[in-house]
Amino acid sequence: MTRRVILIPFLLITLLSGTVFSLRIVATINPYYLIVKEIVGQNAQVDLLIGPGQNPHIFSPKISDIRRLDGADLVIANGLDLEIFLERHLDDLASRGKTVVYIGNLLPKELIMEKEEQNEEQEHDHHVNPHIWLDPVILTDYVIPFLVEALSEIAPEKSGYFSANAAQLIDDLQEFDEEANSYLEKFRGSVVIVAHPSFTYFFRRYGLRLEPVLEGIGDEPTIGEIKKLVDFVRGEKVVGIFAEYQHSKRAIDILTAETSVRHGELDSLGISMSGIIELLQWNLGEIKRVFDGE
Repeated sequence: MTRRVILIPFLLITLLSGTVFSLRIVATINPYYLIVKEIVGQNAQVDLLIGPGQNPHIFSPKISDIRRLDGADLVIANGLDLEIFLERHLDDLASRGKTVVYIGNLLPKELIMEKEEQNEEQEHDHHVNPHIWLDPVILTDYVIPFLVEALSEIAPEKSGYFSANAAQLIDDLQEFDEEANSYLEKFRGSVVIVAHPSFTYFFRRYGLRLEPVLEGIGDEPTIGEIKKLVDFVRGEKVVGIFAEYQHSKRAIDILTAETSVRHGELDSLGISMSGIIELLQWNLGEIKRVFDGE
């Protein structure tokens, strides 16, 4: 009898402390992982495939990653050629009946920006810019509603809960948008130099011109190209130069050494961030620090 009295509380503690999730979700990149976590709360297991310190443009999945994708009820991907080395695996999942949502492919085409890349024959190729998650208005008007719809389809009994959490997140993003717009208003028309065109959507939202050092994936500018950039910075109203955590800093370091323009470092994927608002606020804080000359 004594052993049974001891075991029953133990079993109860084990059952209460261990959460069994019936819904498994995989997000390819950290921003969607952060958003989905806020929407679903404790009602699903959400896994991240590509860590925020990795470059999703060149990510190649391991066997363990493929297994994680296979075990998911829902896969959230950006699309727009961001996860190009994952596309074959994601298409295979979809063909086997798994729910794979490409967020970027659901946006109106007029919102998608293009970027120009120079190929080996010195010809210019046009590709879409996939970094849509850095525009808070795109998040509130399209991304979050798309996610709520996808989540509600696979867990309709939780639809109200998802919608309520999403509504709060949208309120927070709208508040951030007002703050960013108020601060950046005085810089409209100014030029920002960035390592990679990740923040194109963000700066376009607030009327700033973006000049990326690196257009392609893993490329490096030549000495001649860097010299042209130095001349460009000296001749334009450049208010800031930004490196980016996930990309090479060599060209940015040369630019900042050759010019007197203030500089900083942005993070498009949110290393060590706990939420999408924190990710956006951190970058806005870095922009303010540079623009204000602190």
